Amino acid sequence: MASKTLYIGIAAVVVVLAAIAALLATGGQQPPTTTPPPQTTTPTQTATTTSPQTTTPSPTTTPTTTQKKTVYIGAALPLTGGLQSYGIGVKNAVELAVEDANKMCPNFEFKLLVEDTGTNPQQALQKVQTLYAKGARLIVGPMGSGEVSAVKSFADQNKILIFSPSSTSPLLAIPGDWVYRIVPTDSAQAMAIVDLLKYLGVKRAVIIYRTDAWGVGLRNAIANESKKLGIQIVASEGYDPDPKAFPTAVPQVIRKLSTALGQPSPDAAIIFVTYEDDGLAAAQAAAQDPVLSKIRWIGTDGIAYSKAMIEQVGKEMAAGKMLGTIAAPPDPNDPKYQQFKQEYKAKYGKDPVAYDPYGYDAAM
Repeated sequence: MASKTLYIGIAAVVVVLAAIAALLATGGQQPPTTTPPPQTTTPTQTATTTSPQTTTPSPTTTPTTTQKKTVYIGAALPLTGGLQSYGIGVKNAVELAVEDANKMCPNFEFKLLVEDTGTNPQQALQKVQTLYAKGARLIVGPMGSGEVSAVKSFADQNKILIFSPSSTSPLLAIPGDWVYRIVPTDSAQAMAIVDLLKYLGVKRAVIIYRTDAWGVGLRNAIANESKKLGIQIVASEGYDPDPKAFPTAVPQVIRKLSTALGQPSPDAAIIFVTYEDDGLAAAQAAAQDPVLSKIRWIGTDGIAYSKAMIEQVGKEMAAGKMLGTIAAPPDPNDPKYQQFKQEYKAKYGKDPVAYDPYGYDAAM
């Protein structure tokens, strides 16, 4: 893990499910307590009895039971596509949060509904609509800013709480809507990236970026911050992040950036504003380029801690001495985080990384 000074600080926002439940669940009714009618018994007559006698038993009560209120929690996460490894980790964290909530709130039953957004904005909207139809009014995710942008209007119109653990685009920082985000916007990430460039002695940089809400927002923020510290953005080139388009578009962009930079030098860098699948294509193309393969590589939160990137282009990243930024993890000495980490590892066999803790907080 890189030094904390390279990351963005954050205060986690915690939403209490019980409060959400009070807003979203309908009131349950207790079954009525019934008192049986008095029973009459006929006594045995004797030769000396002249009138009948009756006895009335004491009334009995039926025990009452509390009916639990059911609250559906949705999770619209990228279990496939460009943010797959992040999505799976967050899903695990949300499962733990729902389990813990059920232990803490005995009068409620929280049920988790999970849908795969595929890291695709159109699919994300369809899945949010599906979760809404199933009864979810609080949805953890989507994770990508492009996905969040696609679902925002539907969430606002239907008063659905969208709680993203990872969306960072400044373009989505809109007051009064139904979209909530735990991590800081890319205005903060851009400052961290440019500070890192300055620290490394970088004076010239090129940017490859996705032409979606996240990519455009972060690219613009980096360009603006670079001017403040006197770092020249020689060129920035975007590409269509659609899986059908980027395999061809990414290598073309890499060639344009190489031409714009001209010659490699110790004070030059390339900044990757990508997700995992397109990031793989960008890293492979840059590693084969005679200019970009010989300069410093800088990553962003779209690929930080990416298992896919490490496994498939780890050597190339090491050759580029890649450093990157992502929202800082919680305080490792916090007892609550330590408990979460222990539970996560016990259940899934690995430590939580990246946005996993924020997925837990978003649900909890």
